[in-house]
Amino acid sequence: MKPNPICRRGFLAVAFVAALMNGASAGALEPIPAKLVVLTFDDSEASHYSVVRPLLKKHGFGATFFITEGFSFRTNNQDYMTWEQIAELHRDGFEIGNHTRDHMGVNAGSLDRLTEQVEAINARCAEHGIPRPVSFGYPGNAIHRDALPVLKRLGFHFARRGGAPEFPYDAGRGTAFEPGVDHPLLIPSAGDARPNWTLDVFKRAVRQAQAGRIAVLQFHGVPDREHPWVHTPPELFAQYLDELQRNGYHGIALRDLARFVDPSVEPADPLAVVERRKAKPPALTLVRGEVLDAQTKQPLPCRLYIQDERGGWYFPDSAATTGSALPYQKRNWVNTNAVEMHTTLSAHPFELALPPGHYTFTVERGKEYFADIREIVVARDPLRLEFRLRRWIDLAKLGWYSGDTHVHRSLDELPNLLLAEDLNVAFPLSYWVTKGFTAPSRGDKNLGGAIEAVPVRVDATHVFYPRNTEYEIFTLDGQRHTLGAVFVLNHKSAFELGAPPVGPIAARAHAEGALLDLDKHDWPWAMMLVPVMGVDLYELANNHIWRTEFGLTNWSTPAAAFMRLPNDGRSGGERDWLSYTLQNYYTLLNCGFRLRPTAGTANGVHPVPLGFGRVYVRLGKRFSYEDWFAGLNAGRSFVTTGPMVFAQVNGRDPGHKFKQAAKTRSYHVTGQVLSEQPLRTIEIIVNGAVARALTPQNRTTPAGACESAFQTSIDIAEGSWVAVRCFEERPGGRVRFAHTGPSYIEVAGRPLRPRREEVEFLVRRVKDQIARSEPLLPPAALDEYRRALAIYERLARDAR
Repeated sequence: MKPNPICRRGFLAVAFVAALMNGASAGALEPIPAKLVVLTFDDSEASHYSVVRPLLKKHGFGATFFITEGFSFRTNNQDYMTWEQIAELHRDGFEIGNHTRDHMGVNAGSLDRLTEQVEAINARCAEHGIPRPVSFGYPGNAIHRDALPVLKRLGFHFARRGGAPEFPYDAGRGTAFEPGVDHPLLIPSAGDARPNWTLDVFKRAVRQAQAGRIAVLQFHGVPDREHPWVHTPPELFAQYLDELQRNGYHGIALRDLARFVDPSVEPADPLAVVERRKAKPPALTLVRGEVLDAQTKQPLPCRLYIQDERGGWYFPDSAATTGSALPYQKRNWVNTNAVEMHTTLSAHPFELALPPGHYTFTVERGKEYFADIREIVVARDPLRLEFRLRRWIDLAKLGWYSGDTHVHRSLDELPNLLLAEDLNVAFPLSYWVTKGFTAPSRGDKNLGGAIEAVPVRVDATHVFYPRNTEYEIFTLDGQRHTLGAVFVLNHKSAFELGAPPVGPIAARAHAEGALLDLDKHDWPWAMMLVPVMGVDLYELANNHIWRTEFGLTNWSTPAAAFMRLPNDGRSGGERDWLSYTLQNYYTLLNCGFRLRPTAGTANGVHPVPLGFGRVYVRLGKRFSYEDWFAGLNAGRSFVTTGPMVFAQVNGRDPGHKFKQAAKTRSYHVTGQVLSEQPLRTIEIIVNGAVARALTPQNRTTPAGACESAFQTSIDIAEGSWVAVRCFEERPGGRVRFAHTGPSYIEVAGRPLRPRREEVEFLVRRVKDQIARSEPLLPPAALDEYRRALAIYERLARDAR
């Protein structure tokens, strides 16, 4: 059997369904995402294979095909599929459901024949290697209460009906499925496609998929020659799928509801909800809005949050056929209050259908605009909204361009995301392997598809480089044993080298012009990687730092005692993690490892917007990806989660290397910080210690930002590095920060020396990992740890 395709957003659940069919528990249910749509197709139409199948595969959507041998199925191969074509749909990964042998309506007079009708299709499935169906589609949408125990006995987990009796059959209207309210064997259709449908009618059906509701769509032939009253024109069907994809809907099969819905949960009265809806149909109000630049009045791409007064989240669509609206729905598994629920919108109007009530709309765009936050009352009448985003700084005009070096989003999403976040450069980790010794080219979490070794330009100043790799090792030879993660950015070939060992990977990466990014410093193997791989980049703003509540409070490796962190350095809050991150960086710099600072969010995995932490690189007037990447490598940069810090040492940008004779010399540190909120402090860091703590002026600029200029002098008598950092207080005890890349001062005959406690921390970390990993690592990998240990022990001999 061919492997099942991976849905574009990962919603096929073949293994899960197999577990259900074997009566096994599949584990905890996943939260129901907004924009979850079930695609179903009735009556074995030939167009399901010739028209629907390729379009679904193009978009990466799952679907259920309800099979019957009714009508002229047995004799009419022009209008109906063959069983071999049906089997091919199964081999493609689509679900084959049961629609009875003769398309028999379910009513009081046919219940005694229901079992025979169902088993006939089950038998034909078995003949063609198709698993016993677990989903049922009511022929003609006729339902009967007494059919439920029969369907349950026959092994069905879910059964789809039409939009009736809540809505008349002829209109094809319906209502969304409400798990826990609707019986799982009486799932309503949100829409039953008709030839007179328009794109607006389709939108009305799918936009019900919000706040825990699921839109189940019912199609027949595309086209349907024998049943013209339920025909869907192929060109219109293609528009429907385009609408789903560009607005970030998840298209799944009915069986895949088992990931989100427990089919054993049934209401006491299966038809009570039907009567309630008939008495009081659900009310939804169309809300349309647009986001403009406050100065130019031009449409802006952006990030939009919509929350109701009960805490529920809503996700709009783009109102333009050329627009896009991608929902992002992440909740941290440790701190379930840490959520990121937004939609990234292209520069077009948006729209959605909302129940009447009170809502908070929050519009943001990257780091350089003030947010626009509104309390909105939605009543019965359609509502039009306008939001205006106001810049408080324009970094591109100053020659600075931003990047995120840790991205887990698909390549087709990035054009929308880069513009919505005004992020200039992104590095999607298209190759991602979590198993030791396995080549990334065969990684278990790869994006798949064609990955070219060339930058992809969204426009003149927004670009992503698609060929990047994450080694994130959690198992060795199938045994759970976490090592950690490291990224290879901007490489040219698909790597065939597994890890560990890591030395050959580093040699290959650097030979291809790639940079190695450390990811998080607390990973077990991290301090071995730095000297052995020659790691280039250190994430000062890493994937534990979020817009939402801090969540990952326990750390893989404890901090050193000299860092003076709580809980023996094993855990802490946001400020503690930031302090650990900075002090570990300073320790490595003091040991002579000149890692350049960077920022990575792991957007796509964690509850954080793309580019929430970002690195800005100084280029000048002209942007190019190649110059930006070179500037990142040169350390001509600063990292930020909020403030913008511009600093120079003796008039030179960060990353510059000064050479000094063996005598004391004074260096002038000058610059300014611009921030949304007032700063708490500006600090000049020399060799990891605060050499100057400056009080910010926090003057208000014409754009409404806070501005603080600074200038000071420091005397340098031995090898040193100098950087500037600042901290900005936020409500709720939160903090945002910025940190420049270091400037280096080489003093003849007086090299930089680390403190003994710093090197002993590194020695201890490597020794601990040798003891921990010795039983599992091959000799070549263990030798790398011993080599790192020898390097640190040599440094310890010269430590102060």
